[in-house]
Amino acid sequence: MGATMSRRHRPETFWRQSLNPDDNLIHPKNWKANDPLYRYLELKREKLEDRDLGTIMRMVVMYCPCQASRCKCKAGNFMGDKHNTEGWTHSNCIRSGCNHLLSDHTLHLTSASRTKFMALVKLVFDINNIKASLEIAYQKPKSQRNIVIEEVYNSVYKVLCKSVRGDPFKAPNFDKIYGSPPYEKIHIEQILINFCMRFFGSNKAVLTFEEALMVTKIVLHLFNSWMWTIPDNKSHDQHLYSNSYSFYYSRYMVHCAIPRLSHSISPRYQATAIFGSDVLKYTLKSFSNELQVWCYKSNIMWNEHTNLYCMTKMPIYMNLLKKEV
Repeated sequence: MGATMSRRHRPETFWRQSLNPDDNLIHPKNWKANDPLYRYLELKREKLEDRDLGTIMRMVVMYCPCQASRCKCKAGNFMGDKHNTEGWTHSNCIRSGCNHLLSDHTLHLTSASRTKFMALVKLVFDINNIKASLEIAYQKPKSQRNIVIEEVYNSVYKVLCKSVRGDPFKAPNFDKIYGSPPYEKIHIEQILINFCMRFFGSNKAVLTFEEALMVTKIVLHLFNSWMWTIPDNKSHDQHLYSNSYSFYYSRYMVHCAIPRLSHSISPRYQATAIFGSDVLKYTLKSFSNELQVWCYKSNIMWNEHTNLYCMTKMPIYMNLLKKEV
């Protein structure tokens, strides 16, 4: 939680910027090993990487532009035996205006190092997963489809494909579409620390300052692993917010949620480090309700210390926070 602060310390102003605004933006490195979804997809990709080179190249060539002079074909395709993993490179691309050998689509990959090539395989693997997610979304009845989520996946899909066609060994860049984190000047972690100093900085406070900081640490950790509520058509008083909930949700998806599914999107950011008061106001009620349910379901597995904080001190903290927000 940063440097140790005295219980009696009072801030000069309620909003206090950290010395280094870039600190703690990114999820701790161990999140990948502890995320079942990330590990599941990683194992699936590793199985693909173990297959013969022909199978891998046939998958990659579907997104690679033709390298032949003046050819404008952006992706290779052919009609042939799917089990043929050796002679397929001598087949001609069947896309309109191409008709070059499919090996012409992979000329720029022949001199790539294994590390670079595996990074490209990861990128193509992610493209296929995003494409599959979009196909599933399009199959749903219109009443069950969510425009915001479809727009995000479409944007991600287009950026990944453009990355393969432009510079396949360079990390995809989403900043032109969604901007660069952080998105709010004062982030949630700073807001909660200042909340602690304001409400728990005296001897008369219902929680000690140290107890409030411990609860804050727990809340921040749980918020960063919490899946946000999907946007709906409910209206909000725009005078209370700088941007719509969909605006923030799209950026949360790209920088906090989709990196679990699309591993070529890196790094994964902590939501509490890149979003601020707008997101806190939008999400606090839903987060608090789900947090309460989770605590009551999980407390049987906790030790006495964790039980004390999550079942006794956290409700006090969250009630005060909701009133303040």
